[in-house]
Amino acid sequence: MENNMEHDVSYPDEKMVEDVPEILVVENDENSRGLVVSGLKDVYRVTEADNGKEGLNLALEQIPDLIVTDIRMPVMDGLELCRELKTNMLTAHIPVIILTSQAAVESQLEGLEAGADFYVTKPFNMLLLKARVRSLLKGRQQLYRYYTEQAEPGCPVEPEILDRPEQLSRMGREFWEKMCDILKQNYSAIDFTIGTLAEDLGMGPRSLHRKIKALTDRAPLQLIAEYRLKQAAKLLRNSTIPICEVAYEVGFATPSPFYRRFKKEFGRNPSQYRKEEF
Repeated sequence: MENNMEHDVSYPDEKMVEDVPEILVVENDENSRGLVVSGLKDVYRVTEADNGKEGLNLALEQIPDLIVTDIRMPVMDGLELCRELKTNMLTAHIPVIILTSQAAVESQLEGLEAGADFYVTKPFNMLLLKARVRSLLKGRQQLYRYYTEQAEPGCPVEPEILDRPEQLSRMGREFWEKMCDILKQNYSAIDFTIGTLAEDLGMGPRSLHRKIKALTDRAPLQLIAEYRLKQAAKLLRNSTIPICEVAYEVGFATPSPFYRRFKKEFGRNPSQYRKEEF
């Protein structure tokens, strides 16, 4: 594992800023876009697009943490953008705030039915918009807890454990279950890497990195390593397989890095863990 997992895809520039959420603002009116951008850029990384098509392309490329979009735009409007985002496995998890000058209930329902997470009527109060952005980003913490603490990869998804089960979208569930299946089938292979996982999921390594980071607050490299170590713990607990063989069974090229990582993950070495479990 050490000879491939520890030297796999990395993003040094991104790691320096990835803890700062990225907001994509899609608005064709330059003045309105400037107002939103200036109100958010002091707290977040902000990317701009002036129509829905450009916004969709940027969203697929960058996988932002949240999108603010106007409802009426040329080329592709905000409703179509929202539908495209919410029906794509890669972007379905991204919260979307729709801005509109129409206050009619029908217009609001139209936006919500397209999958929008919140609807803001123009002219809007920037403090209110920023508060809603903070709230939606904070809501991701529930998904972090679910994916990293309560839902061990490979186990059935149980969205009822969330305070708001609707946050676990159908597309998010499909992505997670597909990824779990791939991990389950390949974790024991020494040459199984982030690149392999990305290819099997039909996306690039960078997109996979941002998608998994958004769902779990972990990098894919860390997620794969944790999955392997959890499988190792099961083998230690339920079998008498020699520890060096356990290391090979879960995809480590040599026992040494396995011992080191296992102790870091569980606070004791494999031998101690097995004795305590038995």
